[in-house]
Order: sequence, then structure tokens, then C-alpha cells
Amino acid sequence: MEEAPTMEPGTLVAYVSAGGATEAYARVIADVLRSRGHTVDMVDLRRQRVRDLSPYANVVIGTGVRFSMVYRRGKRFLRRRDLKGKRVALYLSSGMAVEDPEKARVRYLDPLVRRHGLSPVMYAAFPGKMFGKEGTLEDQTDTEAVRQWAGELAARLGTARTSTWMALR
Repeated sequence: MEEAPTMEPGTLVAYVSAGGATEAYARVIADVLRSRGHTVDMVDLRRQRVRDLSPYANVVIGTGVRFSMVYRRGKRFLRRRDLKGKRVALYLSSGMAVEDPEKARVRYLDPLVRRHGLSPVMYAAFPGKMFGKEGTLEDQTDTEAVRQWAGELAARLGTARTSTWMALR
């Protein structure tokens, strides 16, 4: 496993993706944040390790769900990293979010937030990929919804030098 890059203080977008939806969303989020002046490192938690969070003021964590279980590496990252003093945002891609994003957020993200004592700046569930009636994987992703969410996240984070903590739901 290679070491994740570190840069000047900024934003880490760390994600775990199996079907590709969470990774696609991570790219959209990183692009939006960069377009708003943030220095962003993207890390695929399946391939890279993040040993030190000190270079980051903001940490965005993305994971997915398969067979009603949040990806283990996403949960492990939350369990093993000290996020105190960081502005944290969480997102999830899920088949359940195709029908009801709020229900997916409550079922999968709310328990993570409680278990790890987080006060996220923002967190949301977005449609992912899901098996259709004929057993084929159907792409239900909504990059426009993620782009809007990332724009609001960028506004709440401000810039790395001037932002203030906002714990909103």
C-alpha cells in the first residue's frame, strides 16, 4: 500500500469505493472544493494509508454500502483517526438513497456520527449503483446533487485560512 501524499494545510477527501460511485463522487467534491480555492488531497482508502491528519483542517470521508453494510475500511478510518479539531463532512453512496436519501442517511450515517462522537459540518447520502430487476448493476448516481452539496460544503468551510467551525445538520 502506498503512502498518501501530504501538502500544505487543506482538505483531505478520503473514500472507499467498490462499484465506483463513491469514487466518482469524491472526484466531484474534490473538483468543486479546488475550484473554490481549497488545497485538496484525494485518498482511496483501499490503496493508500493516511498516517497523519495534521496537514488537514478539513476531512471529507466517503463510503458506500453493500448488502446493507457500510464498507469496513470507511468505518475503520473513523475508528482509528483522531478527528478532534477537524471540520468533518461525511457522504455515502447507497442503493437505498435512490428511493430515499434521508432514510439512507439516518440508517447508515447517523449511527457512525453517534458512535464516533462527530459533529459534521455536513453529511448526506447519495444514490449509488444497485442491482436492477434483471440482476444487472444499474448506475443511479446523481453527480449534480453531489456538485450542489460540495458547493454548499465549500461555502461552509470557507477557505483554509479564514473558515470558522459550523456544526450544522
